[in-house]
Amino acid sequence: MALKLKISPTPIYHVLFSILIGFFVGLAILFLFNFYSGILRLFQILINISPFTIILTVTMGLTLAYLIVRLMATTKTGGCGTNQVVESYHYHSGFLHWKDTLSKTVAAALTIGFGGSAGLEGPSILLGGGLASTLAQKLNLRPEEIRIFMLAGAAAGLAAIFKAPLTGIFFALEIPYQKDLVKEAFFPASVASITSYLTFISIMGSETLFPFVPTIIIPSIIDIVYVILVGFFSAFVALIFISFFKFMNTLKQKSKLNPSIYLLTAGIIIGTIGLYFPQVLGVGYDTIHLSVTGKLFTTPLLILILILFLKIVVTSLTLNFGGSGGLFIPSIYVGAILGAAYVSLLGLGSHEIFIMASIAAVMAATSKTLLTSVAFVAETCGPSSIIPTLIAACVSFFASGKLSFYESQLLRRPEEEEEALGEAYHLLEERGLKTTEIKAKDVMTPNPVIIPDGLKIKDALKIMKEHRFREYPVVDTHQRLIGYIEFEDLLSIPTRRWNSPIGQTLIHTPLTVLEEEDLSEIMRKMVEKGEDHAYVVTDYTSYRLVGVIAGID
Repeated sequence: MALKLKISPTPIYHVLFSILIGFFVGLAILFLFNFYSGILRLFQILINISPFTIILTVTMGLTLAYLIVRLMATTKTGGCGTNQVVESYHYHSGFLHWKDTLSKTVAAALTIGFGGSAGLEGPSILLGGGLASTLAQKLNLRPEEIRIFMLAGAAAGLAAIFKAPLTGIFFALEIPYQKDLVKEAFFPASVASITSYLTFISIMGSETLFPFVPTIIIPSIIDIVYVILVGFFSAFVALIFISFFKFMNTLKQKSKLNPSIYLLTAGIIIGTIGLYFPQVLGVGYDTIHLSVTGKLFTTPLLILILILFLKIVVTSLTLNFGGSGGLFIPSIYVGAILGAAYVSLLGLGSHEIFIMASIAAVMAATSKTLLTSVAFVAETCGPSSIIPTLIAACVSFFASGKLSFYESQLLRRPEEEEEALGEAYHLLEERGLKTTEIKAKDVMTPNPVIIPDGLKIKDALKIMKEHRFREYPVVDTHQRLIGYIEFEDLLSIPTRRWNSPIGQTLIHTPLTVLEEEDLSEIMRKMVEKGEDHAYVVTDYTSYRLVGVIAGID
């Protein structure tokens, strides 16, 4: 019988295990980087023979990546490694299979090394998270611990590849939710990120990813105005990027073509674009470097705009048509080109402010990671323009709304029932079950307990005491649904007001659905709006209540 090791969750255990994760992740990222560098050297040798081999190498990279994932991984889809980590956190209790971790990391290195447009942070995050998840499973830790240590490992992977530990820490806190933080991940992510960073730079050196801007830049009032405009422009470009990326994903899913056709098509398109604009291929660090140092200002404005949109196109093709990798670096690339175009258009002098602000703003809008984007710019380019960067990132973060690259990223931390509902919806989608054939009338509880709006509070409490539900629909004299009340809301009302009618209390706006509405659509609405009840009405004119669907069902 196999011996299972159970460790007591003491603070010293968290420290030691986080250090262990950071050390191994740092070494793993070192292996990934060297493996990618070897492939990149082969790519450069091949294109030196003839520039036209770019078309062949890109197609070869996509095909190899696709085949590795299809043959080795347990989940047969490539794409962005970050989304897979977020999905694992929310829906699989932090479990990442070692086959997925290994195969998709190798696939990403092949994709990017042979010219595909994606970021190395994607496989680094997946490799770090997968390694931490595997170690935690081997130690027989609880699922809630595996989730947190998986996030810490992902943060360590990001910290190592970017040589930016603070960026990794904020990433672990921010990436699962758009408007919430995973506070419990702070300590293990901090220890793991710092350890992986130190491990990586002890061998690779501590040179920053991009040129460090040493001088402190104090923006004027007019600079702040321009920075705010950068935020709005960045939000607009980010929405275009996200929308086009999702459009390509939908197009591929609906096309039902043989995989070889879209691999060949994507390879030819990306390779042909790369033949004339090679700067849009791969990670694009050199182009970002040129932008940050102000060496793109001599490039015509129309060329800069063309490069920006071509980067969006080749990234969307790469990650939706067989390739694997990350979306952070492409977002940073787009931000750097947008900043250069903005400075060129307006003839602005202090270019560092606006380019760094644009980088952070696009990254914040596409990934919904406000603090991570600001920390990234501060650690990789220097903290000289942190205030303008923060302003632009805030503007773009809020101006871009809820749209994000990551389908599995939730708006906020759900309640227990909402979380269970989200997991159920995700599993139904993942397994292809036909929830469209199940209607609201098939699963609703008919004739629910109702509270008339004219009923006194004290009488409503008696009904609640008898039935022991938390939430009750409120109807008017015509049985028209007007909202719902919660038990705790009534208990918070002073007893002197218990003779008041329910209609004078806090009545919440209900999520309403029709009897013939599909279960899949109802679950999607409940997850999206954060509601654990849906109220079934006959139509949206009479609003007559006929049933209720609870998330716990």
